[in-house]
Amino acid sequence: MITQMQIVEVEPGYSYVVERTQIMDQVHLEVFRQPGYADDAILHIGDNEIFFKWDEEAKLIFSELDTCETIELLTILAQAPKLSA
Repeated sequence: MITQMQIVEVEPGYSYVVERTQIMDQVHLEVFRQPGYADDAILHIGDNEIFFKWDEEAKLIFSELDTCETIELLTILAQAPKLSA
């Protein structure tokens, strides 16, 4: 997996960090970090996007993605607070 980090400046004094990890062809994960806010993530699968909270459980599952059970990953994604239609 290849990870890239980018700092996005919205306006002077306000920026956030995007961490993009290529998981496999047509599948990548973006984690958004803003000081003072909870981290969010988007899993891109082809043209589809799944938005979810980037919490300790999600971090653990994605850090062990090569050995995690499919049901563990689906459980994290099923708890997504907002989904893209």
